[in-house]
Amino acid sequence: MSQHLSARASLVAAILLTAAGSVQAHGFVGLRMFIEPIAAEDANVKNELGLPRVDYLRLPDGTTRSMGVSLEKELYPDRVSIIAETGRITRTGPATSGWDNIEVGFKWEAWINAPHELAVSAAMFGVLPTGSARVTDPETAVRPMLVAAKGFGDLGVAWLRPLAFQGDLGYERSVSGSGGQMIYDAVLMYSLPYLNHWVRQADTGRPTQETLRTGLSWGSLWGNVFPFVEINARRPTGNAQGEASSLLRSGACWMGKYVQVSVAADINLAAPAGARRHGITVLADWFIDEILPGFAKTPFGRRGRE
Repeated sequence: MSQHLSARASLVAAILLTAAGSVQAHGFVGLRMFIEPIAAEDANVKNELGLPRVDYLRLPDGTTRSMGVSLEKELYPDRVSIIAETGRITRTGPATSGWDNIEVGFKWEAWINAPHELAVSAAMFGVLPTGSARVTDPETAVRPMLVAAKGFGDLGVAWLRPLAFQGDLGYERSVSGSGGQMIYDAVLMYSLPYLNHWVRQADTGRPTQETLRTGLSWGSLWGNVFPFVEINARRPTGNAQGEASSLLRSGACWMGKYVQVSVAADINLAAPAGARRHGITVLADWFIDEILPGFAKTPFGRRGRE
C-alpha cells in the first residue's frame, strides 16, 4: 500500500514539475515559488511591474522619501527579459526633490535545475545620467551581475524545506567618473505556502498553480506569507570615494494571484560616519501576466519551456 502511495506521489510531483514551467508570473523554479526581493535582483525572468516602491528613511540631516517604479518584460519565454527602473526622491533639511537616474538592463536565466529548485542568471545593467543633481549624482555606469536562487526542498529536515535563498554579486563601474563599487545582496526567506502545500500537505490535490490560498479567512491570509531577511551591501573600489556600507532589511511578504506586497524595517549594519539611517520600505509588485494575459506574449520564441 505504501509503495503504491509513494509511486502515486512521485507521479503527481513529476506532473507538477512539468506544469510549473508555465507558471512564471510568480517566479516558479520547479515546485518553488520565489518572492521579488526589496533591493536584491531576482534570478527569475518574468513580467512584473513594481509600483510603488516607497522608502521612508531618517538620516542625521533630515528625512528622505522616495517612490520608485520598475518594469520587467520577457523577450524570450522564461529565459531573457529587459528591465527599466527609476524613482522620485524628496529630502528635507533643506527641502529638495528630483528624479533618480534611470537604470536599464537585460537578464538571462542561464541555468535552471527544477528538481533542486535552483536558478542561475546573468544580468547587465546600464545607469543613465538622467537624475537631478539636487538629490543624486548624475552619472553613466555599467553593472554586470551574477544572480542565483535556491530552494531547500531537497533537505532531509521537513521544517527546513520551506527555506529559500536569493542573492546577487555585481560590479558597478562608472563611465563618466572614476572607480566603482562591488555590490552584493542576499535574501533568506521562509515560505508558508511551501510549508502548507509540500510539507504539511494541507493542500493535497491542488496543483502548483494554486499553491497560494484563496479566500478572505485568516488561514488564507497568513498562509500566503513569506517572512524574510535581506542584506544589501556596497564596497567602493579603485579611486571611488565613500566607505563600505551594509543594510539589513527584516520583514514579510504577502503574495496573492495578482500582487505581492512586502514591508521591511531598514537597519544599518555599517555606514559612513554621519550617514547612519533607519526607516521602512514598502513594495507592491504586480504580476502583469495575471492581470493582462496578452502581456505574456514575447517578441522572440514560444511560450513555455520544452
